[in-house]
Amino acid sequence: MIQTIKLRMYPDEAQEYQLHEIFTIYNRVKRIGYNLLFHNEDYMVERFDEGKTIQQCLMSLCHNNPYVNTILIDNKAQLESQKTWLEKRRTRMTQQLQVIIKKIKTIKEKDTHDRRLKGLYARRSSIMAKLRNLHLEPVVFGTKKLFRDRIRGNISREEFRIRRDSSFSCIGKQQGKNLNIKVLPRKTVKIRTFSKQKGCKWLIISLSVNSVQEKWFQDIFNSDKYTVTVKRKFFKGTVRYFVHVSYEIPEPVPRCGYEHGAIGLDFNYNFVALTNVDQHGTLLSYHTISFCNLHSYRTNKRSDYISYKMDKVVNYCINKGKGIVVEDLQFGQEFYYNKKRNRKFSNMKTTALQLLERKCKKRGVSFRKVFPGYTSIIGRYKYSGLHNLSTHHLASYVIARRGLGFREVIPAIYDWVSSQVGEFIEPRLKQDSPYRRWSMIHDLFKHSGITSFKAAEILKKTVLMRHVLHSVTSAQPDNLKAGSSFLKAGRIDDYYKVWNFITNPTL
Repeated sequence: MIQTIKLRMYPDEAQEYQLHEIFTIYNRVKRIGYNLLFHNEDYMVERFDEGKTIQQCLMSLCHNNPYVNTILIDNKAQLESQKTWLEKRRTRMTQQLQVIIKKIKTIKEKDTHDRRLKGLYARRSSIMAKLRNLHLEPVVFGTKKLFRDRIRGNISREEFRIRRDSSFSCIGKQQGKNLNIKVLPRKTVKIRTFSKQKGCKWLIISLSVNSVQEKWFQDIFNSDKYTVTVKRKFFKGTVRYFVHVSYEIPEPVPRCGYEHGAIGLDFNYNFVALTNVDQHGTLLSYHTISFCNLHSYRTNKRSDYISYKMDKVVNYCINKGKGIVVEDLQFGQEFYYNKKRNRKFSNMKTTALQLLERKCKKRGVSFRKVFPGYTSIIGRYKYSGLHNLSTHHLASYVIARRGLGFREVIPAIYDWVSSQVGEFIEPRLKQDSPYRRWSMIHDLFKHSGITSFKAAEILKKTVLMRHVLHSVTSAQPDNLKAGSSFLKAGRIDDYYKVWNFITNPTL
């Protein structure tokens, strides 16, 4: 597990000038290296620039400084991330094009003069043009927003350069810990410069370590290797310097396992639903931790706020003495949501889920991921009659049971309904999928026009589904309306009587 400690540096005026020179040269070489990699398909291109490879060319610019190794690693990771993003966008646009073509074909079969065709043709042409022009573009160092502010004159040239060239780092090695940036026991950091003059090769700058960071600071020297990143940023009109030290620490032995049950967690962009389940899969209690509008916060405040909320989740697990079970969510880049929705999902992907996993491992809480499919559907159809809870708490209940190894058996009423309908609705899942029957039941409800499933209405909807069976089957069972006399004006007076009728369709 990676541990990162943030320390503040206090350079004097001469050291600050030398640090500024390191920031400038390092980031200039990084931009040159990125451009060389971007314009060559292979990372180690054959030969160019008078017979030099990329690494040799950067070494000559850095005066043979080992910073080049870190620069190349960062540039390759950046380029690979761009290629992955481009491939995802191309796949998404291809899928959109297929959906539009299929919709056009369906409409033309019914009416060739339909007014919707004009808009669909325009949309198809637009996507096809974007798909043809889709290509890899170089990144803008310092972000596009900062670049636009500089063009408009909102910030000065010097401030733009300081914000653009805001960090440099060096990855540690097994043998020498770190070749360029070394953390010393006397609470100082030793930074290699690009100068070759005697007495000017290293900078030694003092660090501030508070009482909380003291233990973490001593752990740095016991690690096999560590990575140091030096950053600078504006704060109240002045420039402050910080050191981020990352090192590997052993994971503690979990003290909250799954012997007595588990805590299920259903993640949403504005709250988390927690459910406490015992070892037999029985619901004991539930809890909700709400979030504010995360998309309206600045980056640092949003991270601190999410960290505070994730501490609450971990404390809840520690108080119950049980491990946590979450969905194994995979958030790919989406292109059809608006900016506000994308930012909400980005908060979950980059901050909350990863932060929760690190906090659980750090504090000895067992962390387990399960398949996320059909948790809400199973919770609605199977447990809403037993527990009058929201869909999200029912989903977290299913997640906890799934993490403990329980399998969800389809109730008798849904087994009876699926046997009555048969294969009238085409299944979406394969034959060997364990959730095939659940998807068929869900599709039947949607086909019948029943889409709202509040906890108090699930029983009434299940009864109504029997009456809808006549619209999807040629024959109606004799006992289809038996026992439904308690439905008066769309209102159910005795839910217990209704549930007995639903679970015993033969009565």
